[in-house]
Amino acid sequence: MINPTDGSRVGAWRRAALGFCLAAALSATGVTAAQAATLEGQQFDDTVVLGQHKLQLNGLGLRGVAWLKAFVAGLYVTTPSRDAAALLAETGPRRLRLKIMLQAPSNELTKSLLRRVKRHETPEVQARLADRLALFAQQLDGLGQLMPGDVVDMDYLPGKGLVLSRNGKAAGKPVVGDDLYRAVLQIFVGEHAIDPRMKQGLLGAPA
Repeated sequence: MINPTDGSRVGAWRRAALGFCLAAALSATGVTAAQAATLEGQQFDDTVVLGQHKLQLNGLGLRGVAWLKAFVAGLYVTTPSRDAAALLAETGPRRLRLKIMLQAPSNELTKSLLRRVKRHETPEVQARLADRLALFAQQLDGLGQLMPGDVVDMDYLPGKGLVLSRNGKAAGKPVVGDDLYRAVLQIFVGEHAIDPRMKQGLLGAPA
């Protein structure tokens, strides 16, 4: 004789098993709550809040030469896109986050930035950016020795400008102008990006 409660137990087990399988399937397809993305052991949240704005991770890219791995960069935007031109034309809030993997003086970043702007921007654009670029370069130099585990953020907030910070602490006052931020972002995702592999990662292209 079958115990009437056996059917309810079996039903409960079946529902639990179905729920488990469904949860596993959703997790595998990324439908569950957003989880952190990881590249080279560096973890990035899928979303961040900048000011009053919620930004989404567009992609991750490694900056390295041969066996040396300098940093992993993550780009956060309001509307993710694989179109570099669209991202560069954006005027809303953005965050470029660098997770440092190699001990090095921050002026190495500064020198690379200045070389790239000089190489790829027109004389007219360079003249327009000159004073503000010099101020940002001074802030970047002021970070000093960067260490593995450091987090460097280059944020753009409309109405304020480019904000540089290290491990959550601002390195100076905002430097105005979305054109300045665009010049910096060009180095990472522009037509002549410093590292094509990093660019593809930041654009969210498949590995």
